[in-house]
Formats: sequence, structure tokens, C-alpha cells
Amino acid sequence: MKALVTGATGFIGSHLVEALLQKGAQVQCLVRQTSDLTWLKNLPIEVVHGDCNDKASLGEAVKGIDQVFHLAGVTKAIKDKTYFEVNA
Repeated sequence: MKALVTGATGFIGSHLVEALLQKGAQVQCLVRQTSDLTWLKNLPIEVVHGDCNDKASLGEAVKGIDQVFHLAGVTKAIKDKTYFEVNA
């Protein structure tokens, strides 16, 4: 199985990546150019640069993927529109 994980650089996302690897999955992580990859360091993953709000990068990221784990999101936003754009 090849999995795509958004939000992989976060606490929960990085633990999900580790669990998927332990189960034998190939893991690809969609991360922004500015993301801190500290929690993913030395893991056998494929990093794809993009953004959940960019349709083009999402389209490229899901090519050949069997399962998507969408953990990227926000818990607070100044505008409702921003909250729903990121979390939908």
C-alpha cells in the first residue's frame, strides 16, 4: 500500500507515518517548502512539496496513491472561510 499523509510534520502526523511504516506501507508526505521536517528525519519516506490549498500540487501528490490520511488542518482561524478551506 502506498499512503499519502498530509500534516505529517505535526505530532500526530509524524506518529501516523511511523505506524504506517511499521505496517510495511510506502509513505509519501505532502509538506510545504517551509515545513520543519525534524520529526520525519531519517525515516524512509518520500517528501512531496505542495500545499493542501493548491489543487495542482494535490493532484500531483495523489498520483499512484492508494490511501490518503488528511491530518493537515487548523484548529483556530480568524475567518470561518479559512478554517473550512484548510480542513475540507
